[in-house]
Amino acid sequence: MTHLCAPCAAPLEPEDGHDNCPPCLGLEHLREGLTDSACMNCRPLPWALRLDRLAGMEQRAIAGDPSLLTGLPQNLPGRSRPRHGGAAAKGAPPRKKARGELSSKVDQLAADMEHMKSLLLALQPGTGRGQAGLQSDPPLEDGPPLDDALSLAASANFFNEASTEDDASHTLREASCSSAQGSLQGAADTSMAGIMRGALARLGLDAPQTDPGQTSAFFRRNPAPATFTVPPSEEYVKELHACWRDSRAFSHSTTDARTLAAMQDAAQVGLGRMPPVEPAIASLILAPDEALRPDARCPRPQCRVTDDLLSKAYDSAARMGRIGNSLSHLLLGLSTSLQQAQVEPSLQTLSDASLQAFALMARELGRTMSTLVQTRRQVWLAQSPLTETCRKVLRAVPVEPGELFGAAALEALERAARARQTRQELSGLHRSMSAPSRPRGPVATPQRHSQPDYPGGLRRSQRPYENRWKLFSDWCNGKAADPVRCPVAIVLEFLQSLLDSGRSHSTLRVYVAAISSRHEGVDGATVGCHRLVSLFLRGALRLHPPRTLRAPAWDLPLVLEAMSLPPFEPLTQVGLKWLSMKVAFLLAITSAKRVGELQALSVAETCLRWNPDGSGVVLWPNVAFLPKVLSRTHLNQPIRLARFDSPSEEGRSELLCPVRALRAYIAATAGIRQSEQLFVCHGGPNRGCALSKQRLSHWVVDAIAHAYGASGRPPPSGVRCHSTRSVATSWAALRGVPLEAICAAASWATLGTFTRFYRVNVAGHCPMAAVLRPSSADSKE
Repeated sequence: MTHLCAPCAAPLEPEDGHDNCPPCLGLEHLREGLTDSACMNCRPLPWALRLDRLAGMEQRAIAGDPSLLTGLPQNLPGRSRPRHGGAAAKGAPPRKKARGELSSKVDQLAADMEHMKSLLLALQPGTGRGQAGLQSDPPLEDGPPLDDALSLAASANFFNEASTEDDASHTLREASCSSAQGSLQGAADTSMAGIMRGALARLGLDAPQTDPGQTSAFFRRNPAPATFTVPPSEEYVKELHACWRDSRAFSHSTTDARTLAAMQDAAQVGLGRMPPVEPAIASLILAPDEALRPDARCPRPQCRVTDDLLSKAYDSAARMGRIGNSLSHLLLGLSTSLQQAQVEPSLQTLSDASLQAFALMARELGRTMSTLVQTRRQVWLAQSPLTETCRKVLRAVPVEPGELFGAAALEALERAARARQTRQELSGLHRSMSAPSRPRGPVATPQRHSQPDYPGGLRRSQRPYENRWKLFSDWCNGKAADPVRCPVAIVLEFLQSLLDSGRSHSTLRVYVAAISSRHEGVDGATVGCHRLVSLFLRGALRLHPPRTLRAPAWDLPLVLEAMSLPPFEPLTQVGLKWLSMKVAFLLAITSAKRVGELQALSVAETCLRWNPDGSGVVLWPNVAFLPKVLSRTHLNQPIRLARFDSPSEEGRSELLCPVRALRAYIAATAGIRQSEQLFVCHGGPNRGCALSKQRLSHWVVDAIAHAYGASGRPPPSGVRCHSTRSVATSWAALRGVPLEAICAAASWATLGTFTRFYRVNVAGHCPMAAVLRPSSADSKE
């Protein structure tokens, strides 16, 4: 049952879901209906009907109808009128005027229909005039026969999607002519439902119609059109159910079946057998020798039965896909033959509709095979020890033809395995750190728990690599490149951008290491080992050599002199603030440790050992602390401090003794201490709580700044707590301490680290300046 246009009350097509007719919709809406952004009511309409609507409206617009240029019809009864003023407000009632215009509009439409009917009859071959006595149009020029509009739509939508936009105008002209020819042959409805009705009529079958839904008394709407359904084909259903009772029936293919199922490179496009399980996935469940087998099977019996059934279903679907490949060639060959034979448009329409139905069936078959692959993934992942998050990621990896999990899933699994291995090593490290037993007798240097060996060193955290890899990935995404498989040229371009932004050579090396940890490599080697990358880093080092500070940032003797004076002395009278700053500075100078290692010191019984004779103290970091580099020479290194026994020449050796200051600090904080950490906050709301590394660094820097202020000198700018390592070790080397002992105290693996990055010139006056002084003999003369 047809419904009417809301503005102009014009009759609409039964399958048209719009509330407006084509003139009321406008040309822009009709053109948009032929694009991907068509509205929800245009998409169900057949392609040919949309073409006819647009072609008719364009012809009316060219003829000079101004209402079609704007898309709004003029003088329509359904349009709203001004509420105040005007002739409409003072004249006859609007309802009577609307009825008069509606009757005139119906008469005009009836006349137009009669005129169109006469024009269509005049187009019949062999007749000079139609029923209306009109002159027939001149014959068309000789050319190829016109195709049916549905064939063009089916070809453009499914099998020839690469058609260019240059054929749009040609398609519009052919669509209008082909629809006229179809109407003469009794096939005015060019929709898919109309074509199916025609095919069923040729077979002598009736298309059943379902009863439309009952309209509600509360909502006065036109009843919905009846839904078209295709009756079942007895022969098709018979063949479909032939193997339902026994899936092994007809397992022996005939010669024709083997010929149709033969296909070149079927496995490469996913139409072979069910892809095998990758050894990386199978090794999570099976033994190594079983995982390397090409036909690895599930270890659990019930899962094995499900896996076998899924494989059989996929093999059957793949065989159907190979037969469908042969059928596609047959259908395309038949369609081409019909076009070349210039058959009647109705036959070509049936051929194109068959191609469209076959394309839809091929897509559904592909979706079914993809679902079977994902289901088999779940069967194997459910037996693996992976976390649910990792399983979800592996299930969501796009299905690749001929592969069960694919390369992307294997890379994700490898990353998860590396992360899990790192966590296990770190957790094993914590478990291996058992508390040492209490020493029996006067043991000066008690041995702590065993130290596991980590050859080559293991980084404490992968966060720097993660951040730098994310920056590289975002940069590659902006260049439309794959960060895992990009060529070396992309990596060099990224490094050049970092170098142009002012990054140093050492920073570039960290980026190269981060990229090498995730990149699949080039020519069997990592990115960092590539010759071009090595040459680039060497050139970056020459262009921007490291700027090593050869002069000390501050004067150590000046600060030590201030530590012997108020407000740092006497210790029994100073405030906790100045005592904390002095202890932090003295420990940083005498140990040459990083601020993180100083912050990890503890006053627990297992981490703080005083010598029985009071000659010194041994401090260990807490058990949960991990140094920057996890190796045998860096892990769990104690700090041994000795008491100053004899006063120095200046008489202030006792005032600078770190053991004396440490004992006083522990006694002063015993009443407020809320943590076993050595350094605690001396004031504020966190009084007695554990101190952070940043606050500890501020204590050391503030002590240096106060020492300069007490001496009447401006404090140096840019002083950092880390500078205590270079100043302390440089003064130790100047006083004759062996370099091996200096590197062991500062946790440096090689002497080159000290000489290249930390050693500064702390010597006093130049000793060679004595050659300029007059000798004693010259002075006598």
